Amino acid sequence: MKNFKRKHVNVLGRKSPAEKALYLCVSLLFAVVAASYIYILVWALMSSLKTHTEIVMNPFSLPEVWHWEHFAEMTVLFQVNGHGFWEMLFNSVWFSVGGSLLTHFTTISFAYVSTKYEFPGSKWIYTIVMVMMTLPVYGSSGAQYRLIRSLGLVDSYAHILLSISGFTSAYLYYRAFFKGLSWSYAEAAMMDGANEFQTYFKVMLPQAKPIFTALFLTTWLVAWNNYESPMVYLPNLPTLPVGVFQFNKEMIYQARLDILFAACLVVSIPALIIFVAFNKVLTTNVSVGGIKG
Repeated sequence: MKNFKRKHVNVLGRKSPAEKALYLCVSLLFAVVAASYIYILVWALMSSLKTHTEIVMNPFSLPEVWHWEHFAEMTVLFQVNGHGFWEMLFNSVWFSVGGSLLTHFTTISFAYVSTKYEFPGSKWIYTIVMVMMTLPVYGSSGAQYRLIRSLGLVDSYAHILLSISGFTSAYLYYRAFFKGLSWSYAEAAMMDGANEFQTYFKVMLPQAKPIFTALFLTTWLVAWNNYESPMVYLPNLPTLPVGVFQFNKEMIYQARLDILFAACLVVSIPALIIFVAFNKVLTTNVSVGGIKG
C-alpha cells in the first residue's frame, strides 16, 4: 500500500516538457519584474545619498560621498502648505490603518451574521452585494463630495467613519470562509456558557485571523499609497503620498532632487517592510479546517 502511494505521488508530481518550459518562462518573467522593482529602490537610495548635481550629471553612478544626513534634512524640508513630515506621517497611519481596520471589521462581522444566522432578508444579502459591486458608479463623485461635506467629514479625522461598510468584495471572501467553518465550534462555546458576542469574538473571529490579515494588509497597501482621495477630501490633512506628489514640484524648482528621492524612499519603506514580513500571508492561499466527524 505504501509503495502504491509513493508511485501514485510520483506520477502526479511529474511534469511534461511543455509544463517545465512554461514554468521556467513564468519564473523568469517574475524574476525580471522583481529585479526591476529592486533596481528602482536601489537607484532611489543611491540618488538620495548624492548631491543634486551628481544626480543630474551622473544619474547611474555611485555617490562620491554618502550623504546620510539627507534623510534628517528631508524631515525638516518636507513641508506642504505648512504641514510637516511628522504630521503627514501621522495622517497616513491614521487614515490607512484606521480606515482599513474599520472596513474589514465591519465587513467580516456582517459576513458572519448574514452567513450563520437567519433573519428576514438574509438570503438576499449575497445578491445585493453582487449587484452593488457590478453597478456603475460613474458620475456620482459630485453628489458624493456634497454628501461628505454636508456630514462634516471633509478635512476631518472622523473621515475614516466612511470606511464602515459591509458591501465590498471582501464580503465574498469572508462569506466563503464562514460557510466552510463548522458551527460545532460555536455550539461547543455556547454549551460552556458563552453568549453570542463571546462566541464571535473569542471563538469564531480568531479562526478568521489568516484571511482577515491577508485582506487587511492588501487594503492597507492600497490606502497607504493612495493620494487622489486625500487630495480631494482631505486637502488640509495631507498624507505622505499627497506630500510627495506636491513636494515633487517644489524640490525640482529648488534643485534638491536628493531630498525628493529621500522622501520617496521613506514613503515606500513601510509597504516594503510589510510585504517582506507578511509575504507568505499575502501570497499563499488560506485553508480552512473543520471538526472531523
